[in-house]
Amino acid sequence: MDHVSNAVASATNLKEARLARGYSLEDLAIATGLTTDEIDAVERGLVVHEQHVERIEHALR
Repeated sequence: MDHVSNAVASATNLKEARLARGYSLEDLAIATGLTTDEIDAVERGLVVHEQHVERIEHALR
């Protein structure tokens, strides 16, 4: 899998990870400094900025 494919695959699992930890979009926005719209776009695979994915993954650890 190439770099972009890895980012997309990771993004598709972020919502599941967020929900498994009991985080709302608002909770994750506070933890990452991203907006809820940015997080939603990443989770849906619409916008996959590597920095956003990394910030979300870090907050979900």
